[in-house]
Amino acid sequence: MKKFCINFVFIQVLLLISLSLGAKDFFSGKVKKLKWDNLEVIYLEDDRFPTYQFNIYFADGALSDGSVKGVTSAAFNFMTLGTRRFNRQDIADNLEFYGTSYGSNVTHEFSSYSVSGLVKDIGPTVKKICHLFQDASYPKEDLNKEKKRILDSFENLVSSPGALASRAFREESLSGTPYSYPAEGKTTDVKKWNKSLLSKKLDYFNKSVKKRIYITGPKEVLLIKNVVNNECGWKGQGTFERVVNYKKPTKHLKPKITLIPIPQANQAQVRIGKFLSNDEINEPELMQLGSHFLGGGFTSRLMRVLRVESGLTYGVGAFAGGQKQYGRAGISTSTKVESVGLLLEKTKETIKKASAGEISPANLLRAQGSLAGSYPFGFESTSSYLSQLTYLDHRGEPYSSLFDFPEKVRAFNSEQVAKMIQSLYGWEEQSITIVGPRSLKKILEKYGDVTVKNYKKFL
Repeated sequence: MKKFCINFVFIQVLLLISLSLGAKDFFSGKVKKLKWDNLEVIYLEDDRFPTYQFNIYFADGALSDGSVKGVTSAAFNFMTLGTRRFNRQDIADNLEFYGTSYGSNVTHEFSSYSVSGLVKDIGPTVKKICHLFQDASYPKEDLNKEKKRILDSFENLVSSPGALASRAFREESLSGTPYSYPAEGKTTDVKKWNKSLLSKKLDYFNKSVKKRIYITGPKEVLLIKNVVNNECGWKGQGTFERVVNYKKPTKHLKPKITLIPIPQANQAQVRIGKFLSNDEINEPELMQLGSHFLGGGFTSRLMRVLRVESGLTYGVGAFAGGQKQYGRAGISTSTKVESVGLLLEKTKETIKKASAGEISPANLLRAQGSLAGSYPFGFESTSSYLSQLTYLDHRGEPYSSLFDFPEKVRAFNSEQVAKMIQSLYGWEEQSITIVGPRSLKKILEKYGDVTVKNYKKFL
């Protein structure tokens, strides 16, 4: 049976290698870098379907917010509330008529806006999006409705302990860095948003921030060059790129534990992880393999120990990754209130064993095959591929790393993986955030210094 399992994994790896090579063959030579006046354009030719994807990358994000946070996110999200010429309903009807999908993504380091639809409609659709960027007026009545919706969603987080735990964990694990405050802001920020703040922020991104366009579709999508140059107002404008100089947080000598009591909690949400500075995110492939071995899928070490062997949780996952100047590593799980202590002990023990090199060749091969094998599915759509190109450009990495990933993952040995797991998940350096009943405080004090914080602090 063991031999059959190893052979099965080997066959899967070979199959998925072929998928990766197929993706490489399809995209090879189809990425072109263009210049539309001073605007850089990355074009990926794809004539398989009569559809397009149009993304605008901005080299700044939520770190541009001043004393009122979340303004960048709000400025992008609420462009469709109205302009001087069109109200909210007019805009929605127009974009819906063309079957357009659209939306923004704001991180601390960068922002993006994506538009997709049928190629035949790209002209009027992109023209409408350009109009929104240049003329969004954020009508007071509509803006107030959106603010109320967001405030209500914050209040409702208490009834979603998992979401609350993840939100609080980010803030606690990144404490002392520029990246801890939520990009979307908090309740006190939302109440201060107004037309003036949002208009000034959008104007800043239009005029001052460096931009890059990413387009995929048949060659005729390039005909929107004149629309972008003449309607969006970005021609020759914007050179600023966000760069942050921050002081690396002091390492803990033991875990830092935050307990967030919520009413009537019948289980505990557990998050464990740490901030990664820019000198700790220079081996992204090894980082992903280390986290995948520890908590990526049903056969991962934590899943085997915490669920299969101990019955402490239904599921557990681990992640590690970075943007341009910082990264995060984390473990996410939940358990019964009375099992929190045992879950922490088992997690600590599992990390310690893996860090000490207790990694069997069969388990490592399985993790490598799973991670390298799932990678080609990131090429299932050209929009996904376009997002990966955006990410690589943001980090300043070559596009070739997309296709080098599986080979690099399979080349790592157990010693390298063990060392990376220790670097990412070494127990003394972890920040542990737990959402559950206040009675957990006494139990948690056995594992480190415990700080109790009101859940409203994170809303």
